[in-house]
Formats: sequence, structure tokens, C-alpha cells
Amino acid sequence: MISQLEKEITFRYLKTRKKDGFLNIISIFSFIGISLGVAVLIIVMSVMNGFRSELINKIVGFNAHVTVKPYENAIDIKKLNNKNLKIISNELVFSNSGEAIVINKDYTKGLLLRGYKRDDFSKLEIVKQNSFVGNPN
Repeated sequence: MISQLEKEITFRYLKTRKKDGFLNIISIFSFIGISLGVAVLIIVMSVMNGFRSELINKIVGFNAHVTVKPYENAIDIKKLNNKNLKIISNELVFSNSGEAIVINKDYTKGLLLRGYKRDDFSKLEIVKQNSFVGNPN
């Protein structure tokens, strides 16, 4: 709540004497400009924060919370598919991943490729929610 002292100080600087009429117009435009600037800043920050959380949800939807990678040899799936891992997660999804590079004239881009089996792909939370564009097959 605004106190009486704060109101008096505010109106003292917003109101001018009769001979300084143009300063009153300038102070009103300045006040409106600053108010609009702060409002736009708050709105943009809110939108970007919402966009950031949505983007993180999309990325985390395809990235696992726990990833098991081999140190030297290939992983034995029978040993991996045990009760201890079932405690960590209800769904086990196996995937292959690798790096690639795309070169086209003056354009070079690095890629991270990931492959899933069709049955494992349908276990992903983001696919269960049907929150993607295109054909899931």
C-alpha cells in the first residue's frame, strides 16, 4: 500500500507550476515511457521463462534420466535387464547413438544421431503424450 508521504513526493515531481507547463507534459511522457518499458520487460521475461521451461521439457522428454554406457566391451542386455534397474525406472529403452557431420558447400553442422527400436520409441514419455508433429512411425 502506498503511504501518504509517498503520494506527496510522487505528485510533487509530477505536477509543475503554471509557468512550467511544458515540463508537466515531459514528465507525463517520461512516466508513461518508463511504465511501458517496465511492463514490456516483465511480459517478455515471463514469455521467455515459459518458453524455456517448455523447451527443457521437450529436450528432457527425449533424454534419459539414467544412461548406461559401456566402458570397453558391449553391454550384455540380459545382465542389464534386471530387478535393480527396474527399481530406478519402470521402462528400459535401448538406443544406439553416434556423431555425424553434414557438409554442404559453405555450411558445416555437427549432428548427434540416436536410434530406437519401434517398440522402445513408443515407451518414451513424450511419444506417449502425442506432443510431437508428424508421423511417429
